[in-house]
Amino acid sequence: MTLLAISRDTIATQVVDELRRRIVAGQYRGGMKMLQEQIAQEFGVSRSPVREALRQLEAEGLVKLISQKGAEVTPISADEVSEMFELRLLIEPHLLALAVPHMGETTLAEVERIIRQMENAEIDNWGVLNWELHRRLYLPAGRAQTLQILERVHRNIDRYLRLHMAVTKDRAGARVEHEGLVRLCRAGDAERATALLRVHILDAASHIRALVIPESDVGNGH
Repeated sequence: MTLLAISRDTIATQVVDELRRRIVAGQYRGGMKMLQEQIAQEFGVSRSPVREALRQLEAEGLVKLISQKGAEVTPISADEVSEMFELRLLIEPHLLALAVPHMGETTLAEVERIIRQMENAEIDNWGVLNWELHRRLYLPAGRAQTLQILERVHRNIDRYLRLHMAVTKDRAGARVEHEGLVRLCRAGDAERATALLRVHILDAASHIRALVIPESDVGNGH
């Protein structure tokens, strides 16, 4: 992959997007070393944007920087899954409860459009669409800073969502729950909508944790 000789910031953004994609897709597995020199050579760029990209990925929790040479892909962790979904449970029902009274038909129609997209989306796009669906639901809450925090959480669980969908192929279950959220939001029933959202988040956490525990246990010698 060779990047165009354009601004350094733009190059760093392209590098981080591609490296993130590879990590989330499982091409770069937990514990794998990512050396700056090798990445720079492959992408046809200097080390500077690669360093910036690795710092961004560390901030997202996807890699851990090692000395001055590069980084190591963060292993898949059952404990991380638990923590990320705990954060979702703390943040998302609160945002949805604030959003429902201000939610118009335009928002709901857009969410329904995304649900249809997810039906036949490639696994690589599943997490992106899932985040966009939830983001659209919470936007009417008017909590921009909270949404930024939540976006980072969703980025960190993206690879777990892809793993879950790749193994279970349970698109129908996700669709039913998402459509249920839309119906309750359209009815203005914030209480039942937030209750369903909690179930939706807890179900996903339970299924994903069950998938990653074997790898986590092996890594810890259990």
